[in-house]
Amino acid sequence: MHLAFQTPPEHTSFAAMRDVWQAADELGFRAGFTFDHFVPLNPGQRPGTGGGVPDGPQLEGWMTLAALAAETRNLEVGTLVTGVTYRHPAVLAKMTVTLDHITGGRAILGLGAAWHDAEHAMYGIPYPPVGERMGRLDEALTMFSRLCTEERVDFEGKWYELHDAVFDPKPVRPGGIPILVGGSGPRLKGIAARHATMFNSFSAPWEWAEVNADLDARLVAAGRQPADMERTAFVFGELSGDPAEEDALVAHFQRTRGGTDEEVRSRVLTGDPDAMATVLRSYEAAGVGMAILNLQSPFDLAGLERFARDVLPAVA
Repeated sequence: MHLAFQTPPEHTSFAAMRDVWQAADELGFRAGFTFDHFVPLNPGQRPGTGGGVPDGPQLEGWMTLAALAAETRNLEVGTLVTGVTYRHPAVLAKMTVTLDHITGGRAILGLGAAWHDAEHAMYGIPYPPVGERMGRLDEALTMFSRLCTEERVDFEGKWYELHDAVFDPKPVRPGGIPILVGGSGPRLKGIAARHATMFNSFSAPWEWAEVNADLDARLVAAGRQPADMERTAFVFGELSGDPAEEDALVAHFQRTRGGTDEEVRSRVLTGDPDAMATVLRSYEAAGVGMAILNLQSPFDLAGLERFARDVLPAVA
């Protein structure tokens, strides 16, 4: 099982994020992710609940990602995830391939249908209905694949067009840039089955059997094999070892996502190294190939180092 992390560029500084990324790069994590928003999300409401926007600083995800990527040597790098509404797909494709070349072939394209309606409204970014957003995501991923593999591209979609479009350079790796699609719902899973090499979900370990069965069927229907798509899980954790902080994380998770105390502690990383390893092994047993650990500011470098020393070797 691989371990990755996400550092939302909210309520923090670039210097603080750089310290985490450089440490993780040396400690054996596989990948690092930012997120792609223009305002903070935390502490806030669960996506889609109509909650207000928290105050505080928020760095732009892609600029931050490129700078962090240049400060590391081994990590695969991406956003978890970019909303398809924020940038034209051809611009996003150029950004992604440029990042791939900056890093010597370490870029991941994380893309979703977008959800933060308040963020769109405050900046005047069009926020179409969910059906259109899904259609745009499908077309964007089709365009990305063709731009990365063809010399000139003509594309006439419902939402986007390309006219004799050139696209150079191509991705560094012969197999192209991994595509990570994150989210839920049947239509999104169908899009992922057609295009993605990675699928990310918030699902608990005991929920992955149903998620994987659904994805496997959709992959076969799309002419692919289940092994063609890596499954990744977004996992919350508290690495400080402070029981009060762990209790606060569990309580916050219960408020925003539900579940009993026992259920939450069976899906988040708290407690001693053995407890954390047990949770991670349950994800692995459920078919998850990479767990992505959410790290919140202020970042706990000592806790990250303990995790890498005491937990990562037991599961990686």
